[in-house]
Amino acid sequence: MRRWCPRVRRSLIDRGMDSPCPRPVSSSGFSSVELVVAAAITLSVCLFTFAYFHTIVRRERMKAAVREIYSLVLATRMQAVRRDATVVLEIDVAERELTAWADQSPQNFVRDDSEPVLSVQALPPFLVLRAVDGGVDGPNSVAFDGYAGDSSLVDRIVFRSNGGVVFPDASNSAPPGRPGTATADVPTTSVNCPSSGCRGIFLSDRSDTGPRRNLFRISIDDFGRVGKASLLKWLPPEQGGNSGEGGGVPPPRERVGGVKHRNNQPQRPGGG
Repeated sequence: MRRWCPRVRRSLIDRGMDSPCPRPVSSSGFSSVELVVAAAITLSVCLFTFAYFHTIVRRERMKAAVREIYSLVLATRMQAVRRDATVVLEIDVAERELTAWADQSPQNFVRDDSEPVLSVQALPPFLVLRAVDGGVDGPNSVAFDGYAGDSSLVDRIVFRSNGGVVFPDASNSAPPGRPGTATADVPTTSVNCPSSGCRGIFLSDRSDTGPRRNLFRISIDDFGRVGKASLLKWLPPEQGGNSGEGGGVPPPRERVGGVKHRNNQPQRPGGG
C-alpha cells in the first residue's frame, strides 16, 4: 500500500519571501505602515501629555496667584490691628495694582501724600478681573464700592483698627446669601450672590464665560461682622453647582493646592 504523507504548507514568512511583491520592510524589521502607525500614536500621546501638563501648570499658576492676593488681604487686616489704625487696600482695576496704606485723620479712605504706603502688589497679567456674569474689569469685578455716601470711593477694602471692616454702601457690594440648596458639592458654607451682585474680588484665568474657567472670589464678612476673610471658588452647574447662583463654594484640597478650608478659613493639612 502506498504510504500517504501530508504536504507541509509553507509558512507565511516563506511565502512572503517568495512573493513577487514582498512587503517593504525596514532594516529594523518593521514595515513602513507599522512605522507610520507607531509614529502617529507617539505623536498623539505627546500632544495629549503636553496639553495635560499645560493645563496643570496654568491651574497651579492661577491658584498661587489667588493665594498671594488672599494673603495680602489677610496681611492688610493684620496691619490695621497692629497699627491700631484704619488701613485701606485699594484694587486699581485700570493700573492692575493693589495698594495698602494707613489712613490718617481726617479719614477719607483716599490716600493723601502724607499717608504711608504699606504695600504695593501688581496683578499678574494672566489674571482677569471678572464676576461670574459680568464683563472683564466690569463694575462688579471688584465690588467694594461706596463709602459714607460717596459713590466715587470704589474698589477698596477699609479695615478698622479692631480688624473689622467698614461696610460699603453700593448695592453690588452687599453681603451674599446662603445657597438655595445645600448638597455635597455646595455645602452650607457656600454663598449665593444675587443678580445685583455681592461684594468681593473676582479673579479668573479666562476672559470668556465658559464653564471651564477657574474663577475665585475673595471677600470679607460673608456671614458676620468681625473682618473674616473668605476664599471661595465658583462652581458651574455643569460641575455640580446650583443653577442660577453666582457665588462660590469652599474649594476642595485638589483645587487649592493642598489647603484645607474649614468655615472658609485656610488651614494647612495636619493643622487640626
